[in-house]
Amino acid sequence: MRKEPIVVFLFILWSFLFGQDQDTQKRKTSAETLKTPKPIVDTLKTKPETTDTLKGKRPYEIGEEVIRGERPYLIEEKKLFVVPPLNPFFLIEERIKPTSYIYDERLYYSVDSLTIPSLFISANYLRVPVKRKFIYGNVLVLFPQFEKTVAHWRLVIYDGSGSVVKQAKGEGMPPGTIVWDGRKDNGEIIAPGEVYSFAFYAYDALGNETEILGEARKISGLFYEEKGKKVISISAREIFKETSSELTPQAFEILDEAANLIKENFKREITVFVYSPKEEILSFWCQSIERELKKRILLPKGTISVAPRFLPGGQPKYSKIDIFIN
Repeated sequence: MRKEPIVVFLFILWSFLFGQDQDTQKRKTSAETLKTPKPIVDTLKTKPETTDTLKGKRPYEIGEEVIRGERPYLIEEKKLFVVPPLNPFFLIEERIKPTSYIYDERLYYSVDSLTIPSLFISANYLRVPVKRKFIYGNVLVLFPQFEKTVAHWRLVIYDGSGSVVKQAKGEGMPPGTIVWDGRKDNGEIIAPGEVYSFAFYAYDALGNETEILGEARKISGLFYEEKGKKVISISAREIFKETSSELTPQAFEILDEAANLIKENFKREITVFVYSPKEEILSFWCQSIERELKKRILLPKGTISVAPRFLPGGQPKYSKIDIFIN
């Protein structure tokens, strides 16, 4: 019997068995590799390297990390929500908010005028440019300056007849600014249509007096606040001719200025009181004032009322028109 076939058979059998063992070992190695993920980031050793050792290598800094692979990562951090400080619809919202009225006749014909800003430019509810004739805020602002020492001082306000309507005084140097809000010593507001002037007196330690006289000024109208209400007080002589319901030439600008203030401050209603010592003319003045205001302002029905106020024994210069804006 020949030995060659037996040797060949044994060699084939050994190769087959040995190959299966290698496949099994490879499968075990692959399974272990899947269970243990391959490190993605390798940190270089912090051991200092010389120039010779870095030859042929990439010159990474000590402690630098080298990224060699990829790994999916889900960002779970919440982003901040920031509200921009600028509201692009501020101008439109100011015009259409429920607390205000749109004084425009186009409102009856088109709702688009509430949302199209370009129509606001030509709308007749806008305030009319006028030269101001009313006093806003303080009636008098004084800046007293003295080189010498002042022991005490005194400020006196006079009306057209020379009567004192307001006094203020103090010890030592006067303040840098002295203001008068138009109220008398009793707290009442001054009457429009009257002429007012002031005198400032300063005294040194020996009693020597220094007098500063102010120029007289006529007050045609006032705009002030009284118990939370805005008030426009106008001299009737600026609006009407003497003993007549005919308007004066300057009345149109004054009524335009009053209408501007009403448009700016109106909320619920307007109450107008007309004062005059001539009772027979009061009804005509009331009708004229109501008619002129309605020409300039578009308001909801029933929001404006005009009432006469008779001043028995009063002088014509005290005739006035008070408009209360609520």
